[in-house]
Amino acid sequence: MAWSHKLSGMNVRKLREKLALSQAALAALVGAHAMTVSKWERGVAKPAGPQARTLRALARAAEQGWKAEDAAVRRDPLRALADAFDSAYREPELDLGALSASNRFPGRIVELRRGDIVSKLVIEIAPHVRMGSVITTDSVDRLGLAVGGHAIAIVKATEVIVGRA
Repeated sequence: MAWSHKLSGMNVRKLREKLALSQAALAALVGAHAMTVSKWERGVAKPAGPQARTLRALARAAEQGWKAEDAAVRRDPLRALADAFDSAYREPELDLGALSASNRFPGRIVELRRGDIVSKLVIEIAPHVRMGSVITTDSVDRLGLAVGGHAIAIVKATEVIVGRA
């Protein structure tokens, strides 16, 4: 009996098409052969545990609008996969209460220059996209902010408010 070609409600072929990838490119991302992807799509075989988890992450990235070009995947499949995972899991789950600011950009702190009174903070919110903010050094300490840590830049009018992720 053939295994269903749906992956937690997601058809492998539809996922691949949504990501705008060839079978060979999807295979490179999940560590399989293009023929194996074809078998998944036809329901002849099912992805192994790690491949199924990677496909679920790719489905989550697709829901966030992530797509990769076949050429980019062929050039560097690990970079493409890292970008997909970043897109899939970028948003930390956190409750910021009843803030009126709706422009929230989660990311990783890539630079922190501490001063006596204020500190400069740079958050990478997407690959090669950074936002900067100047906040009090007391806030840096209170929020436990450090290079490599996660933070959320919250933009309200012309100000960037930073919250610990």
